Formats: sequence, structure tokens, C-alpha cells
Amino acid sequence: MTMKYRREIDGLRALAIVPVILFHAGFAGFSGGYVGVDVFFVISGYLITTILATELNNNVYSIVNFYERRARRILPALFVMLAITLPIAYGLLNPADLRAYAKSLLGSVLFLANVTAYMQSGYFDAASDIKPLMHLWSLAIEEQYYVFFPVLLAFLWKFRQAKVMAVVALISAISLLIAEIKLNKDASIAFFYLHSRAWELGVGALLALMLQASVKPRIFETPGPARQVLALSGLAMIVYAIVSFDKGMRFPGLSALVPVSGALLVIAFATSETWVGKLLGARWMVGVGLVSYSAYLWHQPIFAFARYQSPNHLGQSVLIGLIFLTGAIAYLSWRFVEAPFRNKAFMTRRSIAILALSGIALFSAVAVLINVKQGFPGRYPKEFASAFDPYKVKEGKFCDFKKVTGFDDLDFCEFGDAASDTTVVLYGDSHASSLLGDLHEEFKNKKIKGLRVRLLNCNHTIPGMLQGAPTNSAVNAAKRCTSNFDNLVEFVTSNAEAVVVSARWTIKMYPVVGLLKDSSFDNQEGGVEYHKNPSAHYAPTDTGVWVTDGEWKRQAVWRFLQKLLATQKQVLVVYPVPEVGWDLPLYNFSTYLQTGNVPSDVSTSRALYKTRNQFMLETLDDKRLDSIVRIRPEDFFCKVGDGQRCMAQVNWQPFYYDTNHLASAGAKPIASVISQSLAGK
Repeated sequence: MTMKYRREIDGLRALAIVPVILFHAGFAGFSGGYVGVDVFFVISGYLITTILATELNNNVYSIVNFYERRARRILPALFVMLAITLPIAYGLLNPADLRAYAKSLLGSVLFLANVTAYMQSGYFDAASDIKPLMHLWSLAIEEQYYVFFPVLLAFLWKFRQAKVMAVVALISAISLLIAEIKLNKDASIAFFYLHSRAWELGVGALLALMLQASVKPRIFETPGPARQVLALSGLAMIVYAIVSFDKGMRFPGLSALVPVSGALLVIAFATSETWVGKLLGARWMVGVGLVSYSAYLWHQPIFAFARYQSPNHLGQSVLIGLIFLTGAIAYLSWRFVEAPFRNKAFMTRRSIAILALSGIALFSAVAVLINVKQGFPGRYPKEFASAFDPYKVKEGKFCDFKKVTGFDDLDFCEFGDAASDTTVVLYGDSHASSLLGDLHEEFKNKKIKGLRVRLLNCNHTIPGMLQGAPTNSAVNAAKRCTSNFDNLVEFVTSNAEAVVVSARWTIKMYPVVGLLKDSSFDNQEGGVEYHKNPSAHYAPTDTGVWVTDGEWKRQAVWRFLQKLLATQKQVLVVYPVPEVGWDLPLYNFSTYLQTGNVPSDVSTSRALYKTRNQFMLETLDDKRLDSIVRIRPEDFFCKVGDGQRCMAQVNWQPFYYDTNHLASAGAKPIASVISQSLAGK
């Protein structure tokens, strides 16, 4: 027995996939397009549970049949995409990125792509834009969910339906609670892992169980006008999340209830008789929905490879062309791969099982081989090796973080000379982390113990400020962060002789009217740092209102540094690092692919650096901060030649490992000055 086909659900798939693609393309107006994945989760939970419940009610349930259907639905199109992208990755990616691709490849076929995505980078990191398989994390979550859910449902079916729904509701509620808690500890885990995402599939499953129940809840007997309102409300919630959410949202905790609830209302009430149902059931919407899985599979590698081989920012016309290419390939994949393999007459159960096992084994073997061979560096000249893959510090591997005794909201790791009685705290964001490796060597030589200290539960380097809209939950988190910072101040007072602060200061001020109108750096020479719909940063006022006004942000910076100065310890502040615009190793590699050579030296305009960072330079130069020790990267990078350029690469040695983070060659002179400046040396 098959479930009744609902055109509007395929239309809802279209409403989910289009914003996801436009979000990844970076189009304005789709800053929350990533919520399309959450809509997919609800749809999947609803459809799969409807099928399982129908089979259980009719005593035709078979776990073997279930996994056969999943294999037919998921694997052929996935394997074809991987088989085509693999040789492209081999030809286009440098050794380091090819190794990263191989790890993602292994994760993809073992349905652990969410784990590899978490280990490699965050979903909203700029680096994710050039990772061809980054998007498969969501597919992994679905398949992990369906490892246990059909078995659990079959077991629960022995009991009354009310108890089945109660258990599913309880599991979903626990998952949502975990997601909200994890957002305060490790937002990436909340985003990528099953235990904090299962509730979204569970919501769809719960709806399916309610609709399958012999006695349905009264709400489903709602008369026509009310159904119109409920369906329209659901559509409005999804659209609202798409256009108003951004990467600064605390997501996917309670905020994800907006698109999830919207999807729930649409599925429940948008029948073919409602306005929303008719809209979603339109032929073109259904058509897009039918190819949505293949479109999801293909859009990320198409965008990633295009960005990878181009040293400059992709223009809108190119991106629009790539979207149409995605649509064309998605149709071909649906027509010639998806549809045939779903037909049991086309391939038997035995054959699909052999295909599944063989594909997993083959792709796994290739992934392992690529990593064993270190990404096949022999493909390219040895003299360019550092230009393609400069040394960078991976904080999580460099440091063994542990909680600060007596302060649950702080953690730290040791570096430098652990036996020294002289202790220096390093605080800040990823720009602070990029200094770790070279500071470690400097501090060892100078007999200094370093402590890399982090504030937990904070989404902003500057305490009290917010990245993203000032919602109630975000404001409460900012207040907790301020308290946490007071604990850091106490820790510095009691345990350190000095504190070094390094951050990507300017980006934390976006926007500042008249000065910083765009968070992305454009070097005006072809290099544009790519930011997907950047978040605004907010500072509190004396009246409790949160604003983007520059003067209040300036006040927040001053309060932050003055609290550190009040410890009577030495405070060293690393000024804004010159940005590059290009992802430097990628720029080098794509240039090599196009010309067969790599530029020896790369530089950017010093005048542009001054203009770009004017607000923060003025803020940090203020006389009320005269007690700080100022470390100016500009002094090292921008005083070569005529002093009008800031060097980013010299003799094929990049100072950066991306668009703005220092590699070892760039971090070394700054680390040296920091160590010399301690105690006035």
C-alpha cells in the first residue's frame, strides 16, 4: 500500500531547495536560506513516518524493504555525483584541499559527513564555500536518524498510539533542549550533530502519527477559513526565516522553531483546496520539488569548484549561470538516475545491495588512498608547496583545552614554557589563535608560560556586544558573556603578569555608517573576500537599547580594554591585521592552474588598509588607552619598498593561510615583537 501523493509537498520541497541554493550563491535577501534544510528535515520525518505507520497498520512492515527504498532513493544519485566530482577534485584541488575532500568523501559514503564537516570547519565559515561536499552533512543526519527510528517505531507500535506519540514527542523535546544547551557550549555541535537535530525530523514524524491516528486531534478538523489562515501562517513563518535570519542567529535551537513550525503548518493544513496548497501545487513548483534532491547534491560542488578555480570573486552573472547549470544537471540526474533506480523492474534488490556495498567500498578505498598519498603533491612543482599549503595552527589540535578551576565559564590551554613562573594570557578570536604556533616558540625561548584563554557561551569577542539581531535569548547570552568576562579579568589579576589581545577588530564593528559599509574586504584589485550575508554587530546603550551605532561600539571597546587595564597588568593589543581579499593559497593555486606559475610577491594597498580600518585605528589610538602596549602589524607588512603597499607574500611564502588569518610566516614577526614588548623589553 502506498501513501496518497500530495503535490503541495513537492512544492514545499521547492520552497526549501531554492533558498538553500540562493543562500550558498550569496544573493541578498536570502540570508536565512539555510533554513531550507530544516524544512527538508520536517518533510522527511513526515513522509517516512507516514509510510512506516501505514505499513505497520496493514501488517506489511519490513525493515529490509525500508532500507531498500532508502538505498534506491539516496545512493545512485549520490554515487554518480561523487564519481563525477572525484576526478575534477583531483585535477583542481591542491594537495591539502584534496586531502580535505577525501575525508569528506569518506564521511559521505559512510554517512558521517556531519562529523567530518564539524571537524573541518563551520557551516558558515568562508572556507565552507570551497568545500565541494560540505553540504552532505544534512544527508548524514537523515540517514543516522533512520538507522534507529524505524526499529524504535516498530517496537513502540505494540503499544497504544497515544504512547507512541508521547515517546516521539519526548525524544524530540529532549533533542531540542540539547540543541539549545549546546548552542551555549559548542554551536557547531548543535548545528551538525544528530542529537541536536533529531527533533526537527521528530516534529514531522509526530505530525504523521497524529494524522494516522484513529482519533485525530481536533485541530485537524479545522474548518476551511481557519485552514487557510493556518496554512498562510506556516508559509509566512518559512519566508520570514528565509529573509530575516542570518548566520549570526543562535541556530538551530529555539530559533529553528520558526521554520520548523512553518513547515509543520504547511504540511498539516495546505491541502489542494487552500491558497497555499494551490501555490505549492503549481506545475513549476512541483517540477522543482521533484528534482530537489539532485539539485541539493549538485549545487555545492558546482559553486565550490567554480570559486576554487577563480582567483577573483564570482560575479552575479556567473552565479546565475551556475544556478541554471545546477538546474540542468539536477533534471538529468532525476530523469536518468533517480527515476530509473527507484523502479524495481530496472534493478533488483540484490543488484541494488551489490551496488551500495561496492560503491561504499570503492569510494572509501579511494579516500584512504588520497590521504595515504598526502593529496598527491607530486602533481605540482615542489617550490610551490608552501605557496599552496602554508603552515597554520589548528587550535583544537595544538591545544588541550581544560576548564579553569573555579570558573566553569572559562577554559584554557598551555603553550610556551609550562615550567615558567611568568604567565601571559592570550585572549581573542581566531586571529589570536593564528599567533599560537609562533608565540609558543617565542615563549619557550624567553621562558614564558602562555595561557590561551577562551570565554565560553560568548558569541562576540568584545563582552556585551552581539553578532546578530538582539533577540531576548541573544541579549541574555550577551549579559552572561559580560559576567564571564569579569571572571576572566579576575583570572588575569590572580594568575598572569600580562594579557595579549588579538582580534579581527574591524569586522566586529560592521556596520559603521560612513566607514564600514561592507563586512567583506575588496582589495580593488580583483580580490573580494566572500561573506554569505554578513551579520550586523550590536552594542548596548545606557538605556538598554541595542544599536549598530559606531559610537556605542567604540564605548564597548573602551570598556573592554579599560577593564583589563584595571588589573594593573601589562596589556598588549594587536591592531588590525591587513586583509588580503584573496584566499591566498587558493589564489596561488588557481593562478598556477591558469598560467602554470605562481606570483612570487603579493601585496595590497596601504591606503586601503587605512581607510578600511579607520574606525578601529582611531578607537585604539584614543588617549584613554595610552597605557596599552600597541602592536601594529602595519609596521611589519606595510613598510617595504615605498611604504605604499602591504606585503601578503614574499618569495612564494604566504603570510596568510586564507584572506585574513596569519600563517606562520606572517605571525612570526608579530610574535617576536610581543615577546620583546613584555615587561618593557
